Amino acid sequence: MALAQTLFQSQLITVERIDHSFHVPPGGLWDDQSDRHSINFVERGSFSITVGRQHWTVGQTEILVTVPGMAYQCRERVGSEGARHGVCLDVCFSERSRDAVEGMRVEALRDRTPVVAVNNRRAYLQQRLAAHLDAGQDRLALDLIAGELLHSTLTDATPCRRRYKASRLRWYANRVDQARQELDEQYASDHSLAGLARTAGMSSYHFARIFRELSGLPPHRYLVRRRLNAAAERLRDGASVTDTCYAVGFGSLSHFVHAFHAARGMTPSEFRSNPSGDAAPFFCRVSAAT
Repeated sequence: MALAQTLFQSQLITVERIDHSFHVPPGGLWDDQSDRHSINFVERGSFSITVGRQHWTVGQTEILVTVPGMAYQCRERVGSEGARHGVCLDVCFSERSRDAVEGMRVEALRDRTPVVAVNNRRAYLQQRLAAHLDAGQDRLALDLIAGELLHSTLTDATPCRRRYKASRLRWYANRVDQARQELDEQYASDHSLAGLARTAGMSSYHFARIFRELSGLPPHRYLVRRRLNAAAERLRDGASVTDTCYAVGFGSLSHFVHAFHAARGMTPSEFRSNPSGDAAPFFCRVSAAT
């Protein structure tokens, strides 16, 4: 068997690192059947995957997606003699995560099996996931990153036109992360695209494009969602609708009510009266922790 090391576990996800150095069957070919919904990055090496009569090569530019009951054959492509065996980072979703991504079901991963390309957004999320695993067990951050990864896998089937080099991706990721932190922590303040871009050292439209590509939302929508999440927390604590509106940064009560209803399926007053009826999915919530 391959060596599976559990790096993180919550009610929603389990993250494992699989070292195939401990699993080298005769001929290098083995049959497997998945028992879970998972998204798997190859950190080292590459593999040949066969499902039915179709074949794929999965390396660091592809993701292996599995669902329960998916039968496949796998052969590790070790390469030259003495090369190290493959290592995979697996994000596995529990039954409790089934309805956790903006009303979509984890079962929809079946439409993405077995191979999805690593585009710039998924590479960014892989980098964030690894960084948080190295930094410590921030449960909220890791759950949210996994949710973003699942959302990206479910909704974005378009091929990546151009992958950034690792150094370029790190440069962009650092600036997007700084902007996200500013919007998360100072959500009630006035923000402008020009100001965020200036801080990032980029032109306004270039910054907007990169932010949307990596975070999955334009800067303004990201800020609105952060404000709505802060508003929900205030309303849950008993704050009035009007006070909440202006405290989280909205300049118009009608705009706040419309945006809240669109996001939560109920008006702020209805939510305040029955916060337990909030159907907003956990994974879609924006947090400074991510």
